[in-house]
Amino acid sequence: MKHLITIMKHLITIGALLLSILTFQAQTTNENNLIATIDKETPVSMQKHKVPGLAIAIIKNGKVILKKGYGFSNVAAQKKVTTKDGFNIGSISKMFTAWGIMKLVETGKVSLDAPISTYLKSWKLPSSSFDTSKITIRNVLNHSAGLTVHGYNGYNSKKEVPTLINSLNGTKNADEKVTLFAAPNTKWKYSGGGYSMLQLLIEDVSGMSFEKFMKRNIFKPLKMKHTSFTIDKKIIKNSAIAYDEKGKVIPLRLFAAKAAAGLHTTLEDLILFAQASLNNNNVLSSRSIEIMIKATKISRGNYGFGYMIMNRFGDFTLTGHGGSNEGWHSGFMLDLKSKSGFIILTNGSNGRNVLFGSMKTWAKWHGENGKN
Repeated sequence: MKHLITIMKHLITIGALLLSILTFQAQTTNENNLIATIDKETPVSMQKHKVPGLAIAIIKNGKVILKKGYGFSNVAAQKKVTTKDGFNIGSISKMFTAWGIMKLVETGKVSLDAPISTYLKSWKLPSSSFDTSKITIRNVLNHSAGLTVHGYNGYNSKKEVPTLINSLNGTKNADEKVTLFAAPNTKWKYSGGGYSMLQLLIEDVSGMSFEKFMKRNIFKPLKMKHTSFTIDKKIIKNSAIAYDEKGKVIPLRLFAAKAAAGLHTTLEDLILFAQASLNNNNVLSSRSIEIMIKATKISRGNYGFGYMIMNRFGDFTLTGHGGSNEGWHSGFMLDLKSKSGFIILTNGSNGRNVLFGSMKTWAKWHGENGKN
């Protein structure tokens, strides 16, 4: 009898091992099929839409199963895209700005529900028929403060870039002037202008430049060594070149509104950020991240603090942000429940078309294989 029991235990162990091997082989096959599809579709889509280069990472169950560059970061030099090339990521910058604000919250420097005017010392919002005291850090973060300026076009050279305060006042470009158009907490409207106010808040509260604060408190602890709001010679040297809709070279756009649209980074660094978002990290508590990724009612479930929430894929939700500036399109989306997601960076004004195609390919595959 004991001999029979021993045999049965061995058979169960062997069976479990075989099942594990078969499961691993199936998973590997599924992953290889996805990668083969991306390898096939991406170059075709890039050529069709005149997008010179693309960098992509795919994460499944916390593991990076693909990180790769396609096309060129510099067409004239025939320099191929690598995972270490710099890209402007547009409005994805807002996610990082939200991390900066939550760092101040965690250290007791600011309160989410205090009037933002409590902390803004070097600039004040123009007077309005609406109650400006109801503009809080919370409703600026989630775009329900009633503030203007959807987005920014940027400038072709450093000499053209106004100071942040001049940008807020619309001194050089009236389209950048931030005002209150509606009573706070009454409607949701995306406002890059609100994030410019948060940029100034970080400077006024911390006593250092926005760029320095973010490097010291966010990028350095996360070991994001090639991520910066300061566009210096080193960043430019390692950056991909931007191209317009026709595939022609255009200048790298520069911003006073860096918190809203000015971050430059690499695929490798964004992978580090994705891992920090999916796991415990040494910058923010899990509670702070929970607050940031929780969709607000006023946004109809589509936005938290610097994070977009997309619920259009059936049984999974994506959390992250998209970014677009002239010459650049990018996407950073995570299924936090399964610790999976994708990052896509492009250096072309038509990059959105390529990005969405890759996103749909991944979403279909993830819906079928995400839980395996």
